[in-house]
Amino acid sequence: MTVVKQVAYTLVQLCREWKFPEAQAALFRDDVVNIEPDGRITSGLAAIMNKERMFLDSIQTRHLLEISDPIVADDYFAVQLLMDVTIANTGRRTRNELCVYHVENGKIIREQFFY
Repeated sequence: MTVVKQVAYTLVQLCREWKFPEAQAALFRDDVVNIEPDGRITSGLAAIMNKERMFLDSIQTRHLLEISDPIVADDYFAVQLLMDVTIANTGRRTRNELCVYHVENGKIIREQFFY
């Protein structure tokens, strides 16, 4: 198995267990970049982990989480993520997104979400 495949399958396994911060801490490089569909860019592992923690803390109820097996091509991989959650002060929200990751030297250096 290639390094990119190992990173991809490890990320998927941890995220399927709702261990998003653990996945980021283990697999992301310190200078990782996150790009949201609306164009917001978050740079740096600490900032991305803080954003993720705030999102996870806002979840009142987890209804569904499905993450596809990764599709790997060269130094990139993609997964489909389907999440249905109830968010504090927002209500129930379903998101079906494509998550694309770029791996360099065994660490994720960029993630971009499409939904």
